[in-house]
Amino acid sequence: MTYCVHFIFHRQRLLLLKRKNTNPFFPNIWTPIIGKIKQNEKPNDAVLRETKEETGLEIATPYYIKQLKHKGDTYWFYQSKTHTTSISLNHENDKFDFFNLSQLPDSLWQLFKEVIKES
Repeated sequence: MTYCVHFIFHRQRLLLLKRKNTNPFFPNIWTPIIGKIKQNEKPNDAVLRETKEETGLEIATPYYIKQLKHKGDTYWFYQSKTHTTSISLNHENDKFDFFNLSQLPDSLWQLFKEVIKES
């Protein structure tokens, strides 16, 4: 599979979403915005779409960080800043918060922690 991942910062704190316990894909974990890139969809378009769907945020120009293959999947990483903390969650997540990089939740995948620290 191919995924887009979006790290959004507000005042140097990272936005993370907590998946609902009924979410069939990795319930109850904290994640950045992440979603599958559809067939024939450009990664940049996918990250804008997923960001809007999962948070209601409209980000004009996400900054491309890197592409990475991990366990047979491909991830396209992006980063942005927002000036608002007004988030509108979709059906996949039940909570959001902004985290200091030194206090990221344990359930956040190590792969994401490593990319965050590099960028």
